[in-house]
Amino acid sequence: MKAIVIVIVCAFMISASIQIKAQSKAGTKPASVTEFTSAQGEYIPPAGSGNTGAPIKYPGVENEVYVGSDWPAGIIVLRNGSTIDNYYLRYNILEDQMQFISGKDTLAFASPKELNTITFGGHTFIYEAFQCENTIRKGYFELIEPGKNKLLLKRVVTAELDPVSVTPGVDSRKYFIDECYFISKPGQPASKLACNRKSALAVLHDHSAEIEEYLRITGNKVKTPEDLKKLVIYYNSLDE
Repeated sequence: MKAIVIVIVCAFMISASIQIKAQSKAGTKPASVTEFTSAQGEYIPPAGSGNTGAPIKYPGVENEVYVGSDWPAGIIVLRNGSTIDNYYLRYNILEDQMQFISGKDTLAFASPKELNTITFGGHTFIYEAFQCENTIRKGYFELIEPGKNKLLLKRVVTAELDPVSVTPGVDSRKYFIDECYFISKPGQPASKLACNRKSALAVLHDHSAEIEEYLRITGNKVKTPEDLKKLVIYYNSLDE
C-alpha cells in the first residue's frame, strides 16, 4: 500500500462575470459528505501489503475529500454585491478549490478574490488571507461564526492512500482530513486559534483581562469547537 503524505499547512491546518478554468471531466461522485471530527486517524494495511499490520497514524480522520459531494445547489455573493444562484457546488479539500458543474465538466473559480460568500448544503465559505508560519497565504475557509472577528474552519488533507484494488469509475482512495480553526480580525490575515486556553489568551490578547474573567465565570474550558464559538461571540461583544 503506497501512502502519499500531503504537505500539511501550518502544522496540520495548511463582477457578475467570473473567469473560470476547466479542471477535469465530471466523474463518478463519492458518497455524501459526513460530519468531520477532530481526532487521530488509524489505518491498518491489508495482509500481504508488506506491512506487519501495525496501525499507521495519520493526523485527522479518514473522510471524504469533498464538502458537498452530492453537488447541492448554492448561492454565490460577489464582492460587488451581485448574487448568482442555481450553481451546483462542492469544495475540494485536496485542491483547495470551489468547484461547480457546467454541462459535463467540473470547473473551478479562477478568481476567488471576486467572491464574497459561497453557500451550499448548510455551509458558507469565504476566501481569506491567513498567516502560515512566516508567510501569508490565501485559501477557502468555512465561516463558523460571523461578526467583526470571524471564526473560520480550515480543512486539510494530511494523507492520501492509494486503493488496494482499482474499480473503473470509482475513486477508492482513502483520505485523512484534519481541521484547524482560525480567527479573522479586520485588516489582518487570519491566525490560528487552537482549542485551548493558552491559544485563546495569546490570540485574543487585546482583551486578555476580559477573556480571563469570562473563562473563570462561565467555566468555558476552550476544549471544543463549540467552546471556541462561544468565546468568539463574547469577544465580538466587547467591541460593540
